[in-house]
This record gives sequence, C-alpha cells and structure tokens, in this order.
Amino acid sequence: MPANSQAHPAPAKLSPAATPAQLGFFYRIGLTARRIFPAIADLASNEVYVLASAIAFNALLALYPFLLLTLLTCRELLHWEAGVETTFFLLKAAYLPVAEDFIVRNLRLVLDEHANRGVALLSVAALIFTSAGIFTPLELALNRAWRVKRPRAGWKSQLLAMALVPACGAGFLLIIALAALSQWLATQTIGSVGGARAASLATLASAKVLSLPITISLLFGLYMVLPSERPAARRVLPMAIWVGLLWEAARYIFVALLPLIDFRKTYGPFYVTVSLVMWAFVSSLLLLLGANLAAIDAASGAARPRRSESAEVA
Repeated sequence: MPANSQAHPAPAKLSPAATPAQLGFFYRIGLTARRIFPAIADLASNEVYVLASAIAFNALLALYPFLLLTLLTCRELLHWEAGVETTFFLLKAAYLPVAEDFIVRNLRLVLDEHANRGVALLSVAALIFTSAGIFTPLELALNRAWRVKRPRAGWKSQLLAMALVPACGAGFLLIIALAALSQWLATQTIGSVGGARAASLATLASAKVLSLPITISLLFGLYMVLPSERPAARRVLPMAIWVGLLWEAARYIFVALLPLIDFRKTYGPFYVTVSLVMWAFVSSLLLLLGANLAAIDAASGAARPRRSESAEVA
C-alpha cells in the first residue's frame, strides 16, 4: 500500500445536521431566543422609533372617525341596533385601555345628535386622509424588515392604504356580528340561570375566542400585502399568530401598568390622549416585531441550504 494513502485518509462522510426537534426542547428555546433578541434590538433603532411614532399618531387620528363610521353603518345603513350596542360593549370590555366610559358616552352623544350623511362623509374623508399615515409608514417598516430593494410607487401606496380601510372595517364588523351572536346565545342560556353578569362574562370570553382568528387574519393580510415584495406565507403565518396572541396579552399588561405609570398626574386632562397614543405605539412595535421575526426566520431558512451544500462539498 502506498505511504501517502495512510498519510491522507479519505474524509469521513458527514452526517446530516440535526434538526431542532431532534436536539430537544432546550435547543429550540435557545434558537427562538437567538431570533427574538436581534428582532427586539432592531426595534430600538431611530428609524423604527420614527415609523412607529407615525403609525401611533395617525392611528389616534383615525380611531374616532373609524368608530363613528362603524356605528353609523350599523345604525343607518344596516338598521342594526344590536350591532351598535355590541360595538359599545366591545369598546368598553375588550379594546379601549383607558377612559372607556368617557369615550363611549361621547360616542353615544355624537351618534344621537349628528347621525346624518354629512358626519358620515366627514368621517370617510378623515379616514382617507389618515389611512395613508397609518399604512404608509407600516409599509416602509415592513420593507425595511424584509430588506426590500425596490419600494412601491407613492401613488400605489396611497391606493393600497385606502383599499385596506374597508377591509379592516369589514373585519371589525365581522367581529361585532360574532360578538352579537355570542351575546344573544349567552342571554338565552346563561342569563336565565346566572344573571346578566354571568351572561356578560360569557359574551366577553366567547367574543375574545371568536375574534382572535379574525385579528390574526388581518395581521397576516397586512404582512402579506403591504411589503413591496410579497414574503412567503409559511414564514409570515406563524408570526401573525404569535403577534395576535402577544397583542391580546400586552393589552392586559398595559392596563395593569397604567395606574403605576399614572399619566393623569403628569399630563392632567390630556392623560386619555397620551394613554391611547402609548397603546397605539406599543401595538405598532408588536407589529414590527412580528415582521422582524419573520424576516430573520426567512434569512436563517435561506442560510441552511447553503450550509448543507458546503458540508456536502467538504
């Protein structure tokens, strides 16, 4: 046997890399942590701060006309008084983080005193104006997360933003319809036994369960439609689910922390506005966190085939 055959033995065949499921639970926890920390760290950048602030400010401008237009649609167009009351119930029990009674009371006054076509037209105009302020910075943030090199033209972004407003409104009306159905069922069944309080709790719980898939679907649609280059749905859907669950949990945490922050002491009568802006800012950060996680997951998925090819070549 030649001498050089012993000096340079044939390389052993490399075994395929183990998957996270094969390496165990703690490896998957570490893998998730390595993806979460860079995604959270990216939220601290100046660019993300500016974009999230723009989203939060315009969301506050759009909140009142959006709610008023939804209520007018239920009462004037659909002649659905139960939908109006269910909307007020959802705002007080599920969506508004602060001053629920104050906001709902003033919405009732405006709806009763000014339920006419002129108010509806003004609400539509306000939504058209503010929708671009919400969805355009969100589009820029998603393009940044996905490293999009060719952004969409400005007029196309404006048209897309205006088209997303009725889509979000339809989703909210679907949530109202499901909540109204849950309220009717709870009143007919639980209300006759446990009283109005038990029926209200059952309605809230069922509305949360039924509305969560709609919220996740809206998040999934935003993640898929807004970026100028459409990402892979299998990367986006898990992050939309996680963001939907995080958003529900974050609201309870935010409401629990509000008494400790005590915006009323610092901002006086403006504490309601500040609280709503802060909640919109936190919500926008959660949206961008999901986009960052999906982008990091896509980048790591694209890197795995290159590593396996390098291993085979070696």
